[in-house]
Amino acid sequence: MNDIPGKYNLALHPGQAIIYYESNTPRRPVMRPWSDNDEMGTVYNKVPDQFKDNSHHGKISIVARRKIIRAINYLVYLVPKKRYYHPGTGKSHNFFLNFITLTLSSEQIHTDNEIKSLILQPFLDELRKKRKVINYFWRAEKQANGSIHFHLVADRFIWWNDLRNMWNFYQQKLGYITRYRDNQMLWHKDGFRPRPEMANTWPVAKQFKAWQEGIRHGWHSPNSTDVHGLASVGNVRSYLLKYLEKAEQSSEVQGRLWGCSYGLVNLKGAQATAAGGIGDELDILADNTVVKVFKSEYYTVMYFDPKILGLLHCVLLLNLLNEYLRSHFPDYCPPDLFP
Repeated sequence: MNDIPGKYNLALHPGQAIIYYESNTPRRPVMRPWSDNDEMGTVYNKVPDQFKDNSHHGKISIVARRKIIRAINYLVYLVPKKRYYHPGTGKSHNFFLNFITLTLSSEQIHTDNEIKSLILQPFLDELRKKRKVINYFWRAEKQANGSIHFHLVADRFIWWNDLRNMWNFYQQKLGYITRYRDNQMLWHKDGFRPRPEMANTWPVAKQFKAWQEGIRHGWHSPNSTDVHGLASVGNVRSYLLKYLEKAEQSSEVQGRLWGCSYGLVNLKGAQATAAGGIGDELDILADNTVVKVFKSEYYTVMYFDPKILGLLHCVLLLNLLNEYLRSHFPDYCPPDLFP
């Protein structure tokens, strides 16, 4: 007769292993905190004080931060480095995730929620439907001037000029390109006019070049997107998290602070019992000096570079993780088991 009251289970993610205890004893039902009946006999639910104010106040919660880190971990692990060729220019370059900043081209005159609903969401829809983007993550922030802008990480290469044209197209749905053109034409009505207050970050020579480019396009193609190269970045995960999981900011964003593609929502990880061969490989992992281990009474969390599973020949853990990824991400092609 088995007298063990429970077992240890494993939830395995790229770069993270969670071992937790599961009791065989059924949990007691939790009584809901109902209030006393009023004089009419109606029962009301008491809402705990911490849930009465559901606004994020511009801050990323602890739970949201964990979800953001997990989504970024999966994105970095799922997308291999590739070399892309642009058929129009014939140029090629290395690609590893598209990290894009999207800004408004003129002063924000709509609410944050209107910007997200009428500009950002259609832009994301086009990325999915026409540009074959499968996995992505976005984060909303406020600029120093109070206007909203977005950081976006996507798993497909899209040429910078195509991105700019797409974003400007949806901006113009709310008139932001027209207002940009009118502002620029008024500022430069007598010819090139520099902005001395911006000279430290935007040299006058570059301002003049931007003016020439604006004249050439009739002020209809503002530089509203910025693509950050990641192929040469050493620690891509840390680089992205610096931008995307900031705890708070000086000015609040109305509505959602972040979002991601459906495939990156509520990822449970590969599940298994932490025993037998898998338990042995977890012990090997925990004993390695480069693996960070956090222990509590009921669970243990290990943080590691996913490559270490191959270096330590943890075949069972690698197979478990790859099978989980193949079942959730059909386009996923697992790397070689061993380097």
